[in-house]
Amino acid sequence: MLKAFDISKYAATLNESAPTETRDIETVTAEIIQLQQDAGNAIIGIGKRLIEAKAMIPHGEWLPWLAEEVGYSERVAQSFMRLAREWESNPKALSDLGATKALKLLVLPPEERETFMAENNVVDMTSRELEKAIRERDEALRAKETAQAEATA
Repeated sequence: MLKAFDISKYAATLNESAPTETRDIETVTAEIIQLQQDAGNAIIGIGKRLIEAKAMIPHGEWLPWLAEEVGYSERVAQSFMRLAREWESNPKALSDLGATKALKLLVLPPEERETFMAENNVVDMTSRELEKAIRERDEALRAKETAQAEATA
């Protein structure tokens, strides 16, 4: 039996009526960073369990199970499973990026992702900026390939 996630340890600090001077910015910052890490681990954990559940569920019963038991659409479940497969070895990056940007990065070959992330400071980009950077990368690669093909012809 799975233990239910206990959000009370996080929610309690938000609902306290203690004066603000008892909490400092370092404490709040540390809590935010911890929650980001927890979120990345949770996404990977959900994805891994969805992969496991899909293997257990008889053919044709997956989508009804998703909707009825966990309330996910097929698209959401597929996203979580992809994130688990691709980012399991680097949950910190997933936490830093967030699920939306991590999914967008899956269009890049795994061996190029880390370099692209470092060269483009992806963590500080918006999702739209990331899409544009990936598009520009793809266009530059196509232009390079075209130039090489013309040079050899």
